[in-house]
Amino acid sequence: MSLQNQLLSDAFDRHRERLFGDSSLKVYTTSPTGGEVEAGEFLKGWKAHRVVDTTTGFADRDTGSWQFQIILDDNWKETQAFMLKAVAFSIGDQRWRFKKGQKPVGLSPVFKTRAQMQ
Repeated sequence: MSLQNQLLSDAFDRHRERLFGDSSLKVYTTSPTGGEVEAGEFLKGWKAHRVVDTTTGFADRDTGSWQFQIILDDNWKETQAFMLKAVAFSIGDQRWRFKKGQKPVGLSPVFKTRAQMQ
């Protein structure tokens, strides 16, 4: 991991620990035979925050939407390709339904997703 990516990961971890402690982020996909299954787990290098509804002009309404940002490996297409098929996330007993994602672009290792709290 490059120094820049390590600094980014450290910043993500400080943010994550303030909201979720040392919890891990579990990622779920679906399989034709087993339904929803746990596909991977991130122990560090991720963060999440609430997303406010800005289309109404009022920021006081909680929509239940969250944005997750996850730092993937440099070779994520081989080791973490399950992120392209994610359907849900969980942290402890909290759960979010995957809405949309943006895979890493250019040199950025960050996978960004939007999810709705269940």
